[in-house]
Amino acid sequence: MRSVCIVAVVVGTAFAAGTVIRGQAAKTPPAKGTIVAASDLKWIDNPSFKGAQQAILWGDPAKGAYGVLKKVPGGTVLPMHWHTATTRVVDIAGTIAFNFEGSPAKDLGPQSYVSVPGGAKHGATCKAGADCVYFETSTAAYDMKTGDAK
Repeated sequence: MRSVCIVAVVVGTAFAAGTVIRGQAAKTPPAKGTIVAASDLKWIDNPSFKGAQQAILWGDPAKGAYGVLKKVPGGTVLPMHWHTATTRVVDIAGTIAFNFEGSPAKDLGPQSYVSVPGGAKHGATCKAGADCVYFETSTAAYDMKTGDAK
């Protein structure tokens, strides 16, 4: 009989705790999203190469995971290089001639996508005639290295 009472108290306590937790969760305001109009972007000089700019959307490219818009003047050549972490890019404006080491360049226009695994050597050129704007994201800090990947 005593064990039946103990079980009843435990079940009742668990039910009450669950009700309180659900009630508190219902009172938690929903998370707010982020909205940034193009006219509100804060473009800053990109320290990686002269003439380029970036608008950081989240994170900090110097410290860890990030999402950033990058703008490069038409005619800019990014020589063969690599990054430590995987980097993903979506072209928004302009034409980027992109190639992985040992492969011919492919012209990428708006809405084109590239995933660059960490250590994969690649190069890119923003074709003359228009600036290139692209979205770039990574789960780690940005780096741009030349020479052999390690």
